[in-house]
Amino acid sequence: MSSPTSGVKVRMYRQGHGDCFLLAFAGREGRRKRTVYVLIDCGLKPGSEVNDQKIEAVINDIHDATNGHVDIVIATHEHQDHVNGFAKKKNRKHLFDKITIGQCWLAWTEDGSDELANALRERFRDTLVTLAYAQEKVESRNKDSDLAARLSDLLSTETGDDGRPVKPGEEGRGILEAFRMEKKANPFLTTSELAASAVRGITNKNAIKYLRNRSEESTVYLSPDSPPASIPLVKDLRIYTLGPPRNEALLVDLDPVGDEEFHLGLSGRNRNLGGDTRGFAQAVATDTATNAEFQPFSKRHGIPQDDILTRTLPNASAGAQSSQQARLDYLRQVYGGTGPDENDEATDWRRIDEEWLGTAEGLALRLNNEVNNTSLVLAFQLPKTGKVLLFTGDAQRGSWIGWSDLEWTDDENRTTTVRDLLARCVLYKVGHHGSHNATLNGTSADDHANLGWMARGEFADDFVAMIPANTPWALGKSKPWMHPLPQIEEALTKKTRGRVFRSDRDAIEQPDEAVMCTAEWQAFKKLCKETKLYFEYSVEDR
Repeated sequence: MSSPTSGVKVRMYRQGHGDCFLLAFAGREGRRKRTVYVLIDCGLKPGSEVNDQKIEAVINDIHDATNGHVDIVIATHEHQDHVNGFAKKKNRKHLFDKITIGQCWLAWTEDGSDELANALRERFRDTLVTLAYAQEKVESRNKDSDLAARLSDLLSTETGDDGRPVKPGEEGRGILEAFRMEKKANPFLTTSELAASAVRGITNKNAIKYLRNRSEESTVYLSPDSPPASIPLVKDLRIYTLGPPRNEALLVDLDPVGDEEFHLGLSGRNRNLGGDTRGFAQAVATDTATNAEFQPFSKRHGIPQDDILTRTLPNASAGAQSSQQARLDYLRQVYGGTGPDENDEATDWRRIDEEWLGTAEGLALRLNNEVNNTSLVLAFQLPKTGKVLLFTGDAQRGSWIGWSDLEWTDDENRTTTVRDLLARCVLYKVGHHGSHNATLNGTSADDHANLGWMARGEFADDFVAMIPANTPWALGKSKPWMHPLPQIEEALTKKTRGRVFRSDRDAIEQPDEAVMCTAEWQAFKKLCKETKLYFEYSVEDR
């Protein structure tokens, strides 16, 4: 894969529901011209393959296209469909072992020396362990339910996979086993300390660790308050970091509001869940009952369910047994049936054995979305024309709002704003597979960054969009995923005049002559290459 004489060639792999983009820039090493390669993500949601493509085929092609060396690998965020290509598969070596890596770029949220990043990671770990407990309870009650299937999907996104088959419903099993082993070995650790140990070994974490260890240079952590980055050997190319925002309120601001949204019916569906999961954790995580910090009340005010159902007081004296037995008998009669082994239907309605577990799906979805909002968002500005390529990962509402007021001033006192950058955007990697919460609606006059800010003036005719999605697979879920949302795809099709690459479609159809003349269409097609494994598009800089 060679670079164009001037500009960049973008290869979007068509593996399925997952991101993987290889960029080729024209560089110079001393007096010798050299193509410089940048890889943005490499992931796949298992089962979503397009054309039966495997992640192995993608990685083999990356090796062949780059002669085995990628100058910069960028991981936008820790989700299965973005990083599981970097993970070790089964008992084999890492598939990327045959590829050398110059630099690894990550968002500031991955920086272990950053105080806010560490706080976010602690919340992620605590929530993930809580969800693993919830999954265990759901599976023990109704493993064939739609809730079980949806929870399995959402958890697998957070944990990742190593290529070995995992039974649906067991995605959190390894986390719980590690949690319980660590608790047994170190009973005085706090819940958060136990969670940190339990989550450390999940595949997504290991994939990021692998990239850090494999890169030849120190890891680069990018933040919106940093000056524009550059790529070694590529003269005057500027990369602006737009997200994630260094504002916790924006990081947990997930869904569009009002006219920001293309599909109003889903607005604010997670807004009332809140960020504190301790109450839900207390309900599901019985293994943490010995941790006082996890309890809302003193232990002396509670009676374990097992004591009620078995009518025993294992730690009580004979006198206490006598005085409290009547109370236990009453509680068991009211809440637990009337006989030693019964589960009387007449008392079922007084208990919330299963209904409250439905909250687990909302909590898991919110965790998915919060991780999406930690996506590293980059705007690549070409040196001659100022054309911009925007890669947003899966960033959601709070990140978009956070970009709106960003600006950078260079050494010559020239200021660049995000509004400037987006006006010159000619290639947009559509956020979160075209989901409703990852591309904001609006006009160029609005105060918040949105699709209407993109490709203005002389850059409007060059606008192209890329959507990594497998819509038939997404719509086949027990609770269908609208990826992409039809209203967003329609808006993109109109704005690009039909030039929307989508992973699950083999080619872009020529638009009507009234939309784009044949000569312009043919010029566009000369910049494209369409294969079963990837789409390729060149952005000229002249």
